Amino acid sequence: MAHSWRCMRPKITRLPRTVPSPEGKPVRPEAPDNQRFMETVALDGSSWTPELARLTGEIFDSFAATWTEERGDYRPAPLIDALERGDPPAEGRCLELGSGTGILTPSLRSRWPEVVCLDLSMQMLGRQRHGRQVQGDASSLPLADASFDVVVVGDGPLFAAEIVRVLRDVGTVIWSNALGSGAPYHLKTSVICDALASASPTANWTGVESEALWGSWVVLHRRPA
Repeated sequence: MAHSWRCMRPKITRLPRTVPSPEGKPVRPEAPDNQRFMETVALDGSSWTPELARLTGEIFDSFAATWTEERGDYRPAPLIDALERGDPPAEGRCLELGSGTGILTPSLRSRWPEVVCLDLSMQMLGRQRHGRQVQGDASSLPLADASFDVVVVGDGPLFAAEIVRVLRDVGTVIWSNALGSGAPYHLKTSVICDALASASPTANWTGVESEALWGSWVVLHRRPA
């Protein structure tokens, strides 16, 4: 019974792709190694350290000046598809983790009037013009329990314990990867489900997933047992 929560892994409904994947997908050579570490982080948050958070913030600070220009044309597609077909709630408060320069934020603000944007990188946040900006580490959110209806992670680490802590009992988690299995922060849906189920073992989760352009997405809905 030590791992009985695995029996509660949600059944995921897979929707057919409606946004085609053209040629020219960017290649991130670091993706396989980073994905392996991100799976470790998702299933064991203690593997993420303050030093690693500091280093990650510095790395993304160095990307900030060109981030939107280099990635802004393709990153929103999976999230937009998730919002259209994943049945997220139409009301409430939204938390965007790893918001960066705000490439995804306008799509979130088109659905939720209050969007809080959190990122490690001050240089990234300094270029963010939408939502409310908070500098912080998603592994230790400076936010109140049960204060959000929706938590969105777009190409960032998964800290399941903190997500379920700030999520309301009836809440939704949206996971979006701009390059799908080629993204450095991509996780298999089974890993996401296991991490969330472990962090919230008494809840009922249901999910929908699909792909769009070069990316992939998963929308998971939590309800009390």
